[in-house]
Amino acid sequence: MTTVLIEEYAILRIAIQHILESARSPESVMSMTPQKLNEVSMSLVRPVELLVLGITGAADVDLHMLASVQMQLTPRYSLILYDSLDTRVMVEAARQGVCGFIAKSSTPEAITAAVHLVLAGGQCFPRIIVEASQNSPYVAQQRPHSPMRMLTPRQEEILRMLARGHTMREISKEIGISVATVKSHARTLYWKLNARNQAEAAFIAVQQGLLGEPEDEADPPQ
Repeated sequence: MTTVLIEEYAILRIAIQHILESARSPESVMSMTPQKLNEVSMSLVRPVELLVLGITGAADVDLHMLASVQMQLTPRYSLILYDSLDTRVMVEAARQGVCGFIAKSSTPEAITAAVHLVLAGGQCFPRIIVEASQNSPYVAQQRPHSPMRMLTPRQEEILRMLARGHTMREISKEIGISVATVKSHARTLYWKLNARNQAEAAFIAVQQGLLGEPEDEADPPQ
């Protein structure tokens, strides 16, 4: 399954391509400018699973590009990278089934978390879109987060590994506790972060700056 990145600015495109290749696999990522779309799209031999589209901030240009890209590539999931947002673009993107928006200035960790969240079937909309949704039936609502609850050192350790995409079994082997105990910690993490799954927990954690440097020592296995 192919991931297609469309971004006008070369330096940013290269940086985001590297992030996507790390989050997925180098051979599955195609990167191009909007002008190259017509030349490349017909040669795609695999379905487009994820579209990552960098918009310009000029609403008319972005609306035309969004419609063209969605029609030609028909991606399963779409994620928009933005510098600034226009209400018309937000509404039309939501109408076309875009799964989320994330700022181009986001950290690599935040972009990676957004990709994993979208591919897991979740949504990542910034607060501005959630507020705009009050005035539009098309813009998806984001579930309100409950107040953040304190994480233990062990939970922070497991959260970091979950955010890197490790499985429960891999975490169990790495830190020397049973898979059942890892799952128990994960359920507690999801409750504390008000998340539905691993991808959403990772995204929330990155967005709220919870993934700092690891502690020198984790608390003993429970």
